[in-house]
Amino acid sequence: MLRAANWQPRRAANNMEILIPGLALVALMVYVSTRIKRSAAKAFDEEIVETDEFTITKPEGLFIPTDATDLAFAAYSKDFGTGEAGSVRQVTTELRVHDGNTLESVRDGIVAVASKVVSEQHLAGGSMILETELSENGVLLEAERRLVEKEGKVFELAVTALSETKGAQQRGIDTLLASFEVK
Repeated sequence: MLRAANWQPRRAANNMEILIPGLALVALMVYVSTRIKRSAAKAFDEEIVETDEFTITKPEGLFIPTDATDLAFAAYSKDFGTGEAGSVRQVTTELRVHDGNTLESVRDGIVAVASKVVSEQHLAGGSMILETELSENGVLLEAERRLVEKEGKVFELAVTALSETKGAQQRGIDTLLASFEVK
């Protein structure tokens, strides 16, 4: 009996030796998790992107992927469509720079793949706004493009939205198109 009484306190001490580092590890995991969540939420905040060639404001609700290396700029919504459009993002923004092309040749290429041209506005200074509709895998998409020709390059900012959610996304789309400036 004497031996069993001595053994119990020693076991409790061993439990405390495990409990204290365990609690410290849990606290560290909570801290890191909170930091990660805060950083992830920050990725969806409004942000001004400025390069040597252009400036654009990314509206709140979109994030900039790190793997869009063939594009000058890209931003996507975190939300997807529903039903058949469940694998399509509600909004995608892509900026391509066409070197050595003309505004007309880029425009003609866009019109060739579009299902319908909704409107075309020619603006001063070698630029235009082109609204089109296209269908991908039975999903209707509406695209608004701003084309700017400068120094032998054509900058094509394409903002494409699911037709079913475009109204809810219009404010962000307008921010992207209005803020886009070629230097």
